[in-house]
Amino acid sequence: MGKNLWGQSMNAKHPDILNKPIPLAVNIDPVTGHRVEFFQLEDFAKSCIDERNFKVKPESYIYSKLPNYNCENCEAYPLVNPKQLSEVIGYAIRGIAREYDTTQTPFAEINSADVSFSIGKKGLFASGLNKPHLSYVVGTNDMGVFIQLAKAGKAVLLHQSLDEAYKILNSGMPETVFRLIAGNSAPVNNADLFVQVDDSFRAFTSSQIEQFFLEKQKQILESGAFNQDAGNQQFNWQQPKPIKSELLPVMQFTKEMLPREFSDYVIDEAYGADNMSSDMVAACLLTSLASMIGARVGVKPKKYSNWTIVPNMWGGIVAPPSSKKSPAFNAGTLPIDRLVAEAREKHKEAIKKFKILSMAKDADMSSLKSKLKDVSKKGDESKKQEVIDEMIRLDEEADTAPVLRRYKTNDSSPEALSELEKYNPYGVLVLRDELTGWLASVDKDPSERAFYLEGYNGDKPYEFDRILRGNGFIENHCLSILGGIQPDKLITYLEPSIKGLGNDGLFQRFQMLVYPDPTQWKYVDQTPNKEARNEVYLFFKQIDDLDSTALEHMGAYPADKHNARPYFRFGEKAQVLFEQWTTRLHIEKVENEEHSIIAQHLQKYPKLMASLALIFHLIDGIKFGSVGDISEQSVQMAIEWCDYLESHARRIYGLVLDAASVKAGTVCQRLLRLKDDDDWRTKGFKARDVHRKNWKGLTDIESVENALELLADHGWLHIEEVSTTDKGGRPSKCYWINPKIYEIAKNHTDKTDRT
Repeated sequence: MGKNLWGQSMNAKHPDILNKPIPLAVNIDPVTGHRVEFFQLEDFAKSCIDERNFKVKPESYIYSKLPNYNCENCEAYPLVNPKQLSEVIGYAIRGIAREYDTTQTPFAEINSADVSFSIGKKGLFASGLNKPHLSYVVGTNDMGVFIQLAKAGKAVLLHQSLDEAYKILNSGMPETVFRLIAGNSAPVNNADLFVQVDDSFRAFTSSQIEQFFLEKQKQILESGAFNQDAGNQQFNWQQPKPIKSELLPVMQFTKEMLPREFSDYVIDEAYGADNMSSDMVAACLLTSLASMIGARVGVKPKKYSNWTIVPNMWGGIVAPPSSKKSPAFNAGTLPIDRLVAEAREKHKEAIKKFKILSMAKDADMSSLKSKLKDVSKKGDESKKQEVIDEMIRLDEEADTAPVLRRYKTNDSSPEALSELEKYNPYGVLVLRDELTGWLASVDKDPSERAFYLEGYNGDKPYEFDRILRGNGFIENHCLSILGGIQPDKLITYLEPSIKGLGNDGLFQRFQMLVYPDPTQWKYVDQTPNKEARNEVYLFFKQIDDLDSTALEHMGAYPADKHNARPYFRFGEKAQVLFEQWTTRLHIEKVENEEHSIIAQHLQKYPKLMASLALIFHLIDGIKFGSVGDISEQSVQMAIEWCDYLESHARRIYGLVLDAASVKAGTVCQRLLRLKDDDDWRTKGFKARDVHRKNWKGLTDIESVENALELLADHGWLHIEEVSTTDKGGRPSKCYWINPKIYEIAKNHTDKTDRT
């Protein structure tokens, strides 16, 4: 029986043990015997290293040769990869480890030992080199100086040769970083960059160290030893890397994406609202139409499978304030508003008729009651039974009060929605001008969230039981949702989901969601296209009148004991298209998608595509009568919509996935507009200067700093730490603009002008 590197026995009878990975470190609690093995350096550091104070955390028994010795408060310094200085590959541990008698309370020290060992790979002593931005970095050959600088939070590298230290820093640090070398004896080379330290340095505080090196840096720069001019020219500027565009590109709505009657309406309504985006009207209109169809008919996308989709939809608009979201909602729901007005008039007439009939029946019942008294007094049993039978018949024929046909609601609780759905079995459209409030509400109440999640499918009944209202039954729990949300509020909502802090796919159900490019405002004062409005309204009206008979006449398969509603299937060519499309979707897109939240969004596209194909097919059915199975043309139009909506989804999720890039892009555009003599270009600027501008998406200082740091990473800016006038004050960051960005912008402009 042999032993492994940690002195643990290996059983020859169990060779699989040999194949187990060897941990970097093992921590065994002497009291409980609890054993923790660390295979990743990050896990080890998180558990055992106080990186801020360069100490080993309490209860760390990590020295393999003395496993019963606690290394608490031993010094722990990072080791870096010499070829990649920002990569920490190990930790050097040194100090006094102690053994305790754990049977006593408190523990009594038995033995101690000087220890010096490492965890992980061997590398160079270094600290702070993995920080995203550095104004300067120090190389030294003095361990005491290294420790002092490391604990002061400075970026520092230790090497026995100062000249070698400088070479390593030169090859491994960005050009925008200023390098110094410090110690007691000057190097052979680079003496101009040497900073002399003596014993008094060891008594410096962190702020004094900061001040000391900033002054030395300034002195070196001013002396000309670094061979650079003062101001913005002091840096060896490199070619800046491009920053992603402010927003990911999206496909534009075209009139070919809708049947003529609908596209004419969409374009006219959008233009009439001072040239607002047609995309917004189109998305709202299709969501409204989907809510009208709801659970009255389904589609079976697969040739043999019984999988059935109901074409309700969740959709809306992502746009900044004052982007005409409300006019778009109004245009998208205008046909429903006409139906609502007609339903209210019908309901008024029905109520009047009901009241009159109720009065007549009440009079008849009163007369029968009097007659019953008379015959009872006379003792005529046959007559008495005749009156009773008549009273029973009259009671059975009593009508219930007419129920108003409801198409939509603006603000309803799940309880209220349940009541609406009971009397409107094909479904209801939930309208929310601002989705922010709705999202906040469903996040707070798990039962409300579950209610909406189940309503998305739209194809199943729903039973509910409540303490105060008793129980109930909804024949078809089918909800469509239409709303709007501002980009900044959407970012706040999506960030937790993208970071993995809870995601049940609620937001991914908003498939008909668009975030179009802003349009150029234009003053428009014209009469709306009444013919287009009326044509679209008639489609909505005829959809509302569709019953099983009418659907079967169009080509739908009838409802039966296995199918709760009539349904359509794809025609032969349409079926082939669907199979090819869904195969590409899952194999080429979903499986290769970098971001899980987008993959989850795309996984719901089969419902979206089949729903759209059914909607376009029903429009053809209303126009032409009997149309049979869903056509190839309807499927092609649905696929085009899926491609279009995918581009908008990627822009929407990109708000968070590329949040820093988006905000950095905003800063880029502003910087490029600065004049040659602007103080920001000649004297630099601070993060608070940007914050005060209150630019889009940059209204908090953290967002500003993150954007500026990204720009520095891409070479647009250089970050310089500047000492404050206050004694011991914390240094601030000054940002210098790379002059090469203006050269690139000018060359691009000249090239554009020539073309």
